[in-house]
Amino acid sequence: MIHTTHAVFAVALTEVMLASEHAPITWQAAATAAVAYAVAPVPDIDQPESWISRHIPGASVVSMFVRHRTLTHSLLVSALLYLVLFGLGLRIPDWLATGIWVGWVSHWVIDLVNPRGVQLFYPLPWWVKPPVPWLAIEVESTGETVIRVALTAFAVLFALAYLFLHAPLEIQHAAGEVLPDARRVVGWGTWPWFGAVCRFLHLQ
Repeated sequence: MIHTTHAVFAVALTEVMLASEHAPITWQAAATAAVAYAVAPVPDIDQPESWISRHIPGASVVSMFVRHRTLTHSLLVSALLYLVLFGLGLRIPDWLATGIWVGWVSHWVIDLVNPRGVQLFYPLPWWVKPPVPWLAIEVESTGETVIRVALTAFAVLFALAYLFLHAPLEIQHAAGEVLPDARRVVGWGTWPWFGAVCRFLHLQ
């Protein structure tokens, strides 16, 4: 996936996480989504032609030592990153740590739909990819464009609906006909089990 697809998926995933935890509307919640958006393209630092490698001086050096979609896309690095952010007592703000980790993990999650997949269990030489070939989506294909547009629309619509449901009652009453639709949209993206997992992981 290209960097913009990774970024909007990270935002959409962060929104679903926050809603599933019934998070209040705060600047920290917005900052979490912004950090996830910024971090999501970073694992592609192992690809010299990637957006992140071309825009950060010296970043392309990583690709000389790390094969694309292996180490940086693995559970191993995700676990080590979680340990650094949450387990070493570094006093990193929750919103910042959560945004970094969700942005990183969201990257390889959506890369799982790529035909090549990712070496998720690195250093084991097993590539995890779509079980059915026609479900796979090539980079910069029409399928990826459709996914990116759909994710962007979802992220915007979901954020607006969530904001509306947390707006003062006067505003909700003024646009009462929108209220049922907003509840449905937020209901679709609120998963109790996901919220429970995120709370167990101390995310946000």
